[in-house]
Amino acid sequence: MRRPSSIIIFMCLPVLAFVVACSAQTPASTDGTQEPSSTSAPTVEANLASPTLAPTELSSGDTRISEVDGMEQIYIGAGEFIMGADDEDAKDTNANVNGVASPENPVQTIFVPAFWIDKYEVTNYQYSLCVKANICQPPKLGNGTYVGNPIDDLFFDYYSNPVYADYPVVYVDFYMARDYCLWAGRRLPVEREWEKAARGTDGGKYTWGNDPIANDRGNFCDVNCPKAHANHNYDDGYAQTAPVGSYSDGASPYGAMDIAGNVWEWVNTIPMNYPYDPEDGREEPDTRPGSCYPPSPCEENEVPFGAGPQRVWRGGTWSNGPWWMRVTVRYHSVPGYYHNSLGFRCAGDAE
Repeated sequence: MRRPSSIIIFMCLPVLAFVVACSAQTPASTDGTQEPSSTSAPTVEANLASPTLAPTELSSGDTRISEVDGMEQIYIGAGEFIMGADDEDAKDTNANVNGVASPENPVQTIFVPAFWIDKYEVTNYQYSLCVKANICQPPKLGNGTYVGNPIDDLFFDYYSNPVYADYPVVYVDFYMARDYCLWAGRRLPVEREWEKAARGTDGGKYTWGNDPIANDRGNFCDVNCPKAHANHNYDDGYAQTAPVGSYSDGASPYGAMDIAGNVWEWVNTIPMNYPYDPEDGREEPDTRPGSCYPPSPCEENEVPFGAGPQRVWRGGTWSNGPWWMRVTVRYHSVPGYYHNSLGFRCAGDAE
């Protein structure tokens, strides 16, 4: 695994310098101590600390820095954009080829109010701040324990090892991602916000437009990938996840990074067919406290693992091939699911 020439980290708080390893990945506490191992998170309320804003008259692409976690956020103005796809790739969603990918058509033009979106996926370091605040649970794996799965064991210390502090946090379920965003004074994006942030207004196939995929545009299952379907025609430099911001040539029209590839991202939308209607219940927030996992008994109002309603993932991942790098791809799972390829970024309402 080679390192990119530069690693971009946008945080107000001090961070470490990192060395990229080609095989094992994982972090414990970034200060060298073990994070709390609570089985359920406390009640989460939005952190009301005011972010540092960009200019008073905002335009799409303006930025601000969160005072809570140091995340750089991008402003995206209100307006319509083209959502969905109807080309041959978009129609290739049969179960034998692409699992539970959801239909991406019909194509529609849809309005999105102004909003903020995180420029980067939330990192292990940033997530550790919420854990230390006793709000977030530590990731389900990656804390220095081998589990006997060849891929998961590559991530055995991915969260607990400071080497990976600026890599995207993984092994978080929907509720853990939601709770982090609330702690940071933000929220998870809904599906139409995510897609607009990823492609802009002109209906491009990828974050960078319609040009073909290249090594420097995103992290997917290339020649380094430890999966059987690794694509030996590409070399993006990483076997698994990459530090956030590693692929500037893959930035979206608004400047969002890693929105194609690296890790899947939770969004606060129930997987329902298009046309996309924000008033049909698909964007209804899930306010339940979280999931419970066997053999532990469920506490009041907790969601048993495997129960729905499901939630959408967006963005593709290091462990999938080029088909999944398209901005219109939709995947989904139960909210209690977690994986080494699944993380998140947050969004926020425009003031």
